[in-house]
Amino acid sequence: MLAAEVAAAERDVTINAARYRIELATTAAARQVGLMHRQSLPADRGMLLVYPRDGEHAIWMKNMRIPLRVYWIDADYRVVAIRRLEPCAADPCPTFRPAVESRYVLELSDREHPIDVGDRLTGLRAP
Repeated sequence: MLAAEVAAAERDVTINAARYRIELATTAAARQVGLMHRQSLPADRGMLLVYPRDGEHAIWMKNMRIPLRVYWIDADYRVVAIRRLEPCAADPCPTFRPAVESRYVLELSDREHPIDVGDRLTGLRAP
């Protein structure tokens, strides 16, 4: 299954002064595929993994070709954890999860983004 087949909806979000156009991954299949096989990701684009409930949501970098900046976000749209991740060459690929609960995981390009723990995202009404 290709990412384009599982991430149909898009949304504009704002984080501090920065605006991003994100694809929404709202199903288990879409979250599993995520941004796999992408050759690049523009600075103002990304994917939001939307989970049905709070939890310590893990992600992996299986079949990724580009590094990412990953932001775990709680149900109040506040960033609770941040991590830079590299593509996975191992088999099996490790998973990464913060020690705090979140509702969303935002994947952006591997660039400096004006986002820090505690920052609030706008434009993320429940899909």
